Amino acid sequence: MALLTRPARAAEVATAGTASSGSNPLLRVNDLEVSFGRGGPRVRAVRGVSFDLALGERLAVVGESGSGKSVMSMALTQMIARSGSIDGGSVLLDGRDVLSMSTSELQHIRGSDVAMVFQDPMTSLNPVMTVHAQMTRPLRQHLGLTEPEARERAIELLGATGIPDPHRNIDAYPHELSGGMRQRVMIAMAISCGPRLLIADEPTTALDVTIQAQIVALLRRISEERSSSVIFVTHNMGLVARFADRVAVMYAGRIIEMASVEEIFESPKHPYTQGLLSSIPSIDGVLPERLSQIPGAPPDLATLGAGCAFMPRCGQSLQRCAETDPILARVDADRSVACLLHSDLSTPATPPASALDEEAQP
Repeated sequence: MALLTRPARAAEVATAGTASSGSNPLLRVNDLEVSFGRGGPRVRAVRGVSFDLALGERLAVVGESGSGKSVMSMALTQMIARSGSIDGGSVLLDGRDVLSMSTSELQHIRGSDVAMVFQDPMTSLNPVMTVHAQMTRPLRQHLGLTEPEARERAIELLGATGIPDPHRNIDAYPHELSGGMRQRVMIAMAISCGPRLLIADEPTTALDVTIQAQIVALLRRISEERSSSVIFVTHNMGLVARFADRVAVMYAGRIIEMASVEEIFESPKHPYTQGLLSSIPSIDGVLPERLSQIPGAPPDLATLGAGCAFMPRCGQSLQRCAETDPILARVDADRSVACLLHSDLSTPATPPASALDEEAQP
């Protein structure tokens, strides 16, 4: 559908020579650090996160609540609450450091180059403004469309994302729409200006399973038709299997395993990843009386000590796990793991090249 291709912008003509390639990913995150706190010890919510994202690649970020998934994704465009701060690292978008950008520069890339789909559209959409008012503003601001042009494009976007009767629903208020329709409005707003990077922060929360599948299918179609990169933050491994090219597993503010989606599901290496997958109910074979679970609870990041953060919950831990905090290191060409159970974890990992990187080579 032509509508889902990225609209041309004058700024892109001037920067065409800087487009991402296999050797230059669209997004490069290096040693990102984020902390929170006022008047006392600060809590390190994100601890040295690094990864690359190729143009058109879909990366799922998974983990339990409190693992740092949402904070990390918000930090990519400096959308951190006042009590928080980005303490180190870099976020390069097409070679430009987002963390060093001014407020005006951030306003330019948010919605234009990078867009967010939040987990609760009812609180993300303005309840006293119609869908029309909320959708046409960024179209006028970033693309320079007139009011009639912006309205027409907004109607087309609503139709493309599955909103029924878009000519009527564009004048509705958020409370007049269902949860699934509100999320589709959020997605239509996010893609309206043709961002190359779409960050979806648990976009299927509070939706029933049928609507969840529809939203994930829509995001995948948008990514494929627009060659947009997507960071999909979720705790639902079933949705990950349908959507992602690669998976980053987070625990206690760090990435502890990263691999292709096939490798994660077929042969998870980290005990935490193994625990997440074993807790998923299966329709094959005899059903157990009780699902497997990871014992204990995620750690308090304010009181993290030495050693591996997962060790108190790990059934495979070694004595040295209490003394050594493992680094994320490469174990093969496309997989990195932070676990002392693997003997070849002596060299820090560089983010593994994705299949899309290789395909981009001439």
